[in-house]
Amino acid sequence: MSKLVQKNVQNKKEEKMKRKLIMVLMFALMSFSLFAAKSNKNEDVKVPNIVLQDQYGKKHNLQDYKGKVIMINFWVSWCSDCKAEMPKVVELYKEYGENKKDLIILGVATPISKKYPNNKDRIDKTALLKYIKDNGYIFPSLFDETGKTYAEYEIEEYPSSFIIDRNGHLKAYIKGAISKEELKQNIENVLNPQK
Repeated sequence: MSKLVQKNVQNKKEEKMKRKLIMVLMFALMSFSLFAAKSNKNEDVKVPNIVLQDQYGKKHNLQDYKGKVIMINFWVSWCSDCKAEMPKVVELYKEYGENKKDLIILGVATPISKKYPNNKDRIDKTALLKYIKDNGYIFPSLFDETGKTYAEYEIEEYPSSFIIDRNGHLKAYIKGAISKEELKQNIENVLNPQK
């Protein structure tokens, strides 16, 4: 083949690749635009109610906290990201008045047991209570001993945090660990929404 023919074939291949790339980029842009449009509708998403007992023996019912902002942090003891994030949650718990003001901070853990060996954590309730105490996790950590709450919230990544507004609507869902500043910003966005 002559160099001119080879160059012409090469140009056609490059042109075809450029068209494919443009199509992929347009599709991605359209998908993102549709997602952004759906996200901006400000739909009120209700979260499932939680009625569980914490490490201190106190029963918590999310419905009792209507009128307050709630942050729920789902975690497991074996997760390194959870271990890194938990001290930040403790700091925020202290900074925001230890659940005595406008923000309620709750953890949710799911210990294993003979009856529920497939729960997400790898230790039982007794070991989890010791773990919480030894690490100074003073904010209420609720025990989902059946795994029902983890299933209802579809928890697949640890930690996972939900921030719920004063009316019980989900306003932020954070999958994975983030910095204290990012967590605080998400809380502030719900505590003090821009009008």
